[in-house]
Amino acid sequence: HDHPENERDDDGNTTLLTQALAPVPCLPAFRFQIRRICNGTVTGIMSSAKDPPAGPFRSRYSAEESSDAAYEESLRTLRCMGRKRSAVAVLLSSAFVVVVWVVTRAYLFFVGMREARLDGDIQMISPDGSMRHDSGPLSTWGSFLRRDRPDKVFGRAKSESGGFFDAISNNQWEEMKREAKSIIDAQDSTIMTTSHLLSESGANIHSNTWWVDNWKINFSCPSKISIGGRWICDPKRVITIADEKLKVRWRRKRRRIKRECVAYVSGGMAMEFGNQFLDFSLARMIELHSGEVVWKDSIPCEVHIFTPDGGQEIPKSLRDGLHVHNWGFRPSIKLGSMGIAADNATTVAFKTLEETIVGLGHSGKVSILALDCESCEWDIYRDLVKLKEPIRQVLMQMHGTPYMANELFLAMQEAGYVIFQREKEIRGSGEVYDYSWLKLSPSFFNWQA
Repeated sequence: HDHPENERDDDGNTTLLTQALAPVPCLPAFRFQIRRICNGTVTGIMSSAKDPPAGPFRSRYSAEESSDAAYEESLRTLRCMGRKRSAVAVLLSSAFVVVVWVVTRAYLFFVGMREARLDGDIQMISPDGSMRHDSGPLSTWGSFLRRDRPDKVFGRAKSESGGFFDAISNNQWEEMKREAKSIIDAQDSTIMTTSHLLSESGANIHSNTWWVDNWKINFSCPSKISIGGRWICDPKRVITIADEKLKVRWRRKRRRIKRECVAYVSGGMAMEFGNQFLDFSLARMIELHSGEVVWKDSIPCEVHIFTPDGGQEIPKSLRDGLHVHNWGFRPSIKLGSMGIAADNATTVAFKTLEETIVGLGHSGKVSILALDCESCEWDIYRDLVKLKEPIRQVLMQMHGTPYMANELFLAMQEAGYVIFQREKEIRGSGEVYDYSWLKLSPSFFNWQA
């Protein structure tokens, strides 16, 4: 700007660049000025021709505003605002979590209550052992207000029954345990006083006296039904559990798989039991899937009948879910797989219970075993209690009073079975008793520890 060609205007501003850009047609309304910073004046570049001259420089903050005290006050204000924002965020998050928790809790509660209902009502057991129904809205809302989740209300029974009972409250379950304990304790003392009545020969000399005093019902099943002459504890629940397992595996494998509920029947009215059980299963499936199409082949249970001597009248065509096998059960302590039928002429086949279960691919699926094998029960029970996958319900017909009678009942009790049904059947001079056992978890018998 000190070059002699840099002329200055009246204000002392350099005009060389302005003159050089004057011919440019795109900037007719502007002129560029280059000014020096001098005596506290500043200015700019690209100011309009009509802009007033630049005033004196003024800093953005005053001395008071830029002091340390003002800086600290500004920091405190920012921190306070940050804390307020954090508090609001925490409150909103907490409110969201609470709303989600309440909605989830209400959903699980009503779903649990719905699953716990049988025929629309919650089945309860009164202290006197009788069954009653409790379906009032006060009990439902009362439980919700008391924050009683289904697992807290019914969890103990479900846990100690291996998932079988899901509609018995904890208080009622404890009452049932106390009742079972008192009966079992009384039986322990009865064994000592009646063991001499057992006949070593197996004859029914003192059978009446022994059966009257020994091995009575020690567990109250809330809903037991006679099907084909055999008593089953809550068969509706049996079908429901099988249906739930089938649906889960159906979703995983997305194809039809083997049924999840199997009933083994040998002797007695096996064919009648099989047909009635499948009819009951179909009716239960229609009840569970109301409004849906339920086909006969969608029943989650199947029945296997074992007839070693051809004593059962087998129809030419069997319904879906009903299977017949031409062998019977034998205890593993007796070697050999062949025997002689009642007519002393026909040779028949026998297999152990474990061989049958493994051979048919039913490990962990046999829910019911109904056995009437004319005194073979006194030996076959040893194989029954040793199964790796226990059978939930065992229905056996007992013949005579052999010397090992107490051993059978004690072994079943030690394996976790309780007696929920006992029925007397008169046959000629001898006496026959039909027994039904239910498998419970070891925790049910914790009072003995």
